Amino acid sequence: MVITLLSISDLSVRYGRSVKALHGVSFEVPEQTVVAVLGSNGAGKSTLLRAISGTLSLHRGEITSGTIHLDGTRIDRMDPASIVRRRLGQVPENRQVFGRMSVDENLRAGGLATEASRRAAARDAVLDLFPKLAERLSQPAGLLSGGEQQMLAIGRAMMGEPKVLLLDEPSLGLAPQIIERIGKVVSEINQRGTTVLLVEQNAMMALTVAHTAVVLEVGELKLRGDADELKRSEDIQRLYLGGHAESEEHADQQQGEAQERVERRRKSLGVWTA
Repeated sequence: MVITLLSISDLSVRYGRSVKALHGVSFEVPEQTVVAVLGSNGAGKSTLLRAISGTLSLHRGEITSGTIHLDGTRIDRMDPASIVRRRLGQVPENRQVFGRMSVDENLRAGGLATEASRRAAARDAVLDLFPKLAERLSQPAGLLSGGEQQMLAIGRAMMGEPKVLLLDEPSLGLAPQIIERIGKVVSEINQRGTTVLLVEQNAMMALTVAHTAVVLEVGELKLRGDADELKRSEDIQRLYLGGHAESEEHADQQQGEAQERVERRRKSLGVWTA
């Protein structure tokens, strides 16, 4: 029997008095699956994650209708701390690690909501998943590479032993080989029993690791289905994979070139992404 762990029903969100970001979005996230959320910039992907994690108010947003349930409990009226205690974790866009704190201090911060008796085990599990972090425990997080910071951000969220992990654009600004590693990490986290809701513009990576996917367009849910089927869809290939992909290798190359263009643009603007 399929157990629904996260349920979004008829969700609408606005910013301020007039900017409508989501309109009647409904879908379910089954237990121990990876569900990808695809869409272009401004589609409402990050807004969706903010609504789930209870952080909309920090961005002057609010839920105007609909409900969100986590493991049978309604959470859309809870504050972020209460939602975290319900074992929902989030990895925000652009990583947002505590740069002046050490790797170890970042991990300990992520475990504050975890029972004290479970923190050592949670830390061991994170370091098993990311052995490179074990080599850098005393190093300031701000001195890590972009890929290492992303691993730390994921590890920090995993310190809460979440039932559901929200990932917001984990591949953003990373080199293609690091994106491949992040995809494998997402799969491994899921195989260890954590349900994952993955927001990602790198559609090939997302559809490769996901079981199912939904597509948002201008705040509305337009498509949903099996990830493998959507990967073969001409509409998905045209909109998110750069045209009619002749093969996965060709699509991967297109995504890699797009990421390299983003990297060059960020560097030209003086944004450090090493």
